[in-house]
Amino acid sequence: MAQADTQKAELSRQSSPWDRQYSPGVPPSLVRGISPGVPMGEMDDPVPARGSVLGPELAWTGRFCGGLLADMKRRYPYMLSDWTDAFKGRNGQISVAAVLFLFFVVISPALAFGSLMSDSTDGQLGVVETILATAISGVLYSVLAGQPICIMGATGPEYAYTVVFFSLCKALDIEFLPARVWQGLWCSLFTVVLAMTDASAAMSHFTRFVEDIFSLLISLIFIVGAFQNLGKSFDKLSLEGAFLTALLCFGTYLLATWLRAMKRSTMTTPKIRDLIANFGVAISVLVFAGLAQIWRNDVDLEWLEVQGNFEPSWSNPATGKVRSWVVSPFGINKDFPVWAIFFCAIPAMGLAVLGFLDQNLTTIIVNRPASGLKKPTGYHLDLFWCGVFIYPICGFLGLPFTHNSTGPSLIHLMALTTYDDIPVPGGGTRKVASDVVEQRWTNFMVHVLCGAALAFGSVLQYVPKAVTFGIFLVMGVASLAGNQFFERLWLWSVWDRSAYPRYRYVTRVPFSSLHLYTLIQFICFAVLYTLTSISAVAVVFPFFMASLVFVRKSFVWLFTQEELEELDAHEDLPLDDDTDASLKPGDAVKTEQKKIDDSSSV
Repeated sequence: MAQADTQKAELSRQSSPWDRQYSPGVPPSLVRGISPGVPMGEMDDPVPARGSVLGPELAWTGRFCGGLLADMKRRYPYMLSDWTDAFKGRNGQISVAAVLFLFFVVISPALAFGSLMSDSTDGQLGVVETILATAISGVLYSVLAGQPICIMGATGPEYAYTVVFFSLCKALDIEFLPARVWQGLWCSLFTVVLAMTDASAAMSHFTRFVEDIFSLLISLIFIVGAFQNLGKSFDKLSLEGAFLTALLCFGTYLLATWLRAMKRSTMTTPKIRDLIANFGVAISVLVFAGLAQIWRNDVDLEWLEVQGNFEPSWSNPATGKVRSWVVSPFGINKDFPVWAIFFCAIPAMGLAVLGFLDQNLTTIIVNRPASGLKKPTGYHLDLFWCGVFIYPICGFLGLPFTHNSTGPSLIHLMALTTYDDIPVPGGGTRKVASDVVEQRWTNFMVHVLCGAALAFGSVLQYVPKAVTFGIFLVMGVASLAGNQFFERLWLWSVWDRSAYPRYRYVTRVPFSSLHLYTLIQFICFAVLYTLTSISAVAVVFPFFMASLVFVRKSFVWLFTQEELEELDAHEDLPLDDDTDASLKPGDAVKTEQKKIDDSSSV
């Protein structure tokens, strides 16, 4: 009987080379949260494997500031190595290349959102404010955060919420910038309370079902955004300018992709291949930005535009002078009413929830087991520093509020990761993270460069916007790798089921359940994409995202527990090898169950 119980506990795992090599929870390299020099038996809380759905960071402590203090205790012993690891061995090359790549990844959305903010707030928030908010919050976050791989910046939901708040201020006849100071202070208070009461523990209910939807959404936003910008160029520019924009965009993408893939080729020597691959995106940007100079005076291309003078965007119409950098919370041209101070607490609650979801959803996706991270993180810690520093500073300086930006965060992670291509039985390959340069230096330097762009904006004016469109394509396509939702969507185009790759969710789940699960996921994805595409309702996006938890919990009435364990496994499960090629969907589980039942009867 004891032997049968042991076998039942291993029901979801087959004894194959994949299991022995990649079994989650076994390799020491996948164990996280261990403080340097502290024996396992002397730690205060358990340290589950990286593949665990609920790690210690998302565990409910039941104590005031319990999770926050635990985050500090787990994370801060790594503070020194977070800086030195950036330059150990070949890490220095990877880190410098990541900074050059990430600079364009971070500055491009800041320019885009800054322009939108200016149009939607009568110039009271603009490009300068958005870049400065990105730089200040990013530098602070890179130094203090529990997960420094996450990138701070303006986000779509935050932009939509700002537009709604601006309209509300106009309707109530109160000044927008002073109102944002009070909104920021109230939001700061609510966020600190959330951090001190273990509120992030609620994120333990988010599974891979939600994570893969969100990840694919970000990928699609970058890809579609690149093509939308290309389409707009045919309306705004001459035919020559539009075609040159398309050539520069696709040229940047193709060259960057080819150079990044050189690491797997046999050209030159391994060291040279690594060097070229690591700096592939930066090389591509320089090449096509340089080529664009040939037609600078002959073809009407669009170029990056950064304001040359370091001053606020808004000029006070009452005085005709540029506003001060510090916004008075008691009013600019008239006294700010007392009732409005307390009224601002209401929209601040929504902003706090928005920040809570943006912060935690991005961090969960970055921290998922497939990322291969080893150092601990700190969900409560990240929220705490946002409440203590970032929201108040942005409020008093009249800057847009920033949160973890999912797309740049995922690209940052990929830029720091070395992948191995593992053959998939039945055809194809799967990228498996073999090493990640976990450190703070790249995040810090990217945002320092963003701040410096305000002083040296004239240099960026030599980079055509078409090159940034190509970078968006690189970001979107590269982030598709390893997304199981995308892999299952691709199966819809494969009509010969015998040609399916032998993923666990293919060999062990009936096709009807497999495609029903994917269909529900696709419907949720379509709703989310619609919400991000319509600015008037974009503010609802994070709240609908949170509701997907309840959609996933309803699956217990549609799928068996065994099917959900395969379809929604938090880690990448070992694949079935070619020795199981005769298995049909669901047969592996049934066959193993029969063996266990036979053993039990004996």
